[in-house]
Amino acid sequence: MPASGDEKLWRILHDKLDTLRASNRVPEAIRIGETLVDLARRAFPGDHSAYALSLEKLGQLHDQNGDRAAARPYLEEGHALLEKAESPDYRALYHSARRLAFVYDNLGETEEAVRYYEKAIHAGTQLGDLPYSDLGTMLNNVALIYRKTGRQKAAEPYYQHALEIYEKQLGPEHPDVSSVLNNLGVFYTNERRFAEAEQAHVRALAIREKVHPATHPDIAQSKCNLAVVYHSKGDWARAAELYRASLQSWEEATAQPPEDYEIVASNYADLLRSLGKARKATQLEERARKLRRV
Repeated sequence: MPASGDEKLWRILHDKLDTLRASNRVPEAIRIGETLVDLARRAFPGDHSAYALSLEKLGQLHDQNGDRAAARPYLEEGHALLEKAESPDYRALYHSARRLAFVYDNLGETEEAVRYYEKAIHAGTQLGDLPYSDLGTMLNNVALIYRKTGRQKAAEPYYQHALEIYEKQLGPEHPDVSSVLNNLGVFYTNERRFAEAEQAHVRALAIREKVHPATHPDIAQSKCNLAVVYHSKGDWARAAELYRASLQSWEEATAQPPEDYEIVASNYADLLRSLGKARKATQLEERARKLRRV
């Protein structure tokens, strides 16, 4: 057991560190954090929760300071100590693993990021009060990593798992469910699985049209994504109709449409050129650029 003086000093420094961090005095907090870790290393047994907490705090401070490479070893060691505990603290494990996953993801170390996302997802499913969006975000991040690294088939179960969680927590017609369906539809389109892409986008559009006003950007997005599916399948009549509807939604929503509007116009122009309507396509693109510059 640590000497009472060491334990008292540790608590004083711990409270001071939290005060500095709350007031955004991060460099000063890091210096206190380094002292806190050294003190905990000397004063507590290696598997003591106070030592793990000290490491986690210092790692978080480096992360907050924008130095993720410096944060990593402290967070790694802290997480390893949490994993060795006889009685697992799933909440602490969840937060620690999620933090490491984000750090590795931002550092571009995808394999380690996936490993810690998996750990966080496992710990998170043991908690009954975890927000659905937290798990959904991590599942989506893993799917995105797999897609970016060319492992498309590995991504699909994560999109499906996210959809199951959102539907269970929110019901089948919640706008957040439509966002997951939209991601799944884009995935299927990229995989040229057009029947499944159409099904996902049709359902997402139906939800969005039910819960949002006609000019909502999510509706314009869904119409464009569904148009891309029909465009890819060669169903140009339905694609053209949806491209026009998407453009109209953007134009009615704002006097200066966002970049997405120009992307829709570009897609529609490509379709028009395929139909031999090059002049109309050029006019459409010029109009879109003009509206974007207003």
